[in-house]
Amino acid sequence: MVREKIAHEYLENEQEYDKNHWELFRNLRSIAVPILEVLKAFSPLLHGSIARGDITQNSDIDIIIPHQIQEFQITMAMNSINYEPTERWVVQATPLSAIKGVLVFSPIISITFPLIPFYPREYEFYYFGGALTHGDLIQNKEKRTPGINKRLLFINPTDKGHKEYRVTESNAHIIAKILNIKVETIYERIRVLERRDKIGRTGIFKKRLLKPSESFGQVLKEIASTDPASRRRIKRKKII
Repeated sequence: MVREKIAHEYLENEQEYDKNHWELFRNLRSIAVPILEVLKAFSPLLHGSIARGDITQNSDIDIIIPHQIQEFQITMAMNSINYEPTERWVVQATPLSAIKGVLVFSPIISITFPLIPFYPREYEFYYFGGALTHGDLIQNKEKRTPGINKRLLFINPTDKGHKEYRVTESNAHIIAKILNIKVETIYERIRVLERRDKIGRTGIFKKRLLKPSESFGQVLKEIASTDPASRRRIKRKKII
């Protein structure tokens, strides 16, 4: 996948969605809503472009369970609507990040859950990008929410599409209030995305595909025993 370049600092624009955009959006939502329904006991969040509405042909259905949970609880719920995981991954974005499990159910459907508790800012990251709860979608299956994309554009939904503004440290306070997150979360993401844009590093610290015989717990113990940086993060217990 081609990495998206961040927008120039003073970009402001308004997008009006065409018929094909709305059809794709509604199709993706028709897949996502039943998944949120069977996972509702676990407080799932639908996040990213499918929550904001600025989807493309490459958009995925990304769902996060924001607290620790057992793998079987997710797979049992998904089995009830005829989904089986096709891949299981352990990922860690940086040595200081929470280690997460990812269950892939199709090329466009994945469910992520932390194997260790999130730091508060890690939890806020999902609202940074735009997130909707099951309750939000019960009220309105086509509800869209503001959020910031990988180009550092603040996407603000409108009746016909969205308005977009480049996020900077100058307007971060305003956007933080709209998203109900700390402005420090936005500052951090600006620094990370601008640095990646400048030096071209897009990889994550740790990403491992699990074998069918391996459990997430086993792999987490292995990481803790062999990787000092990850072991320190595992021992730092934080709750959202």
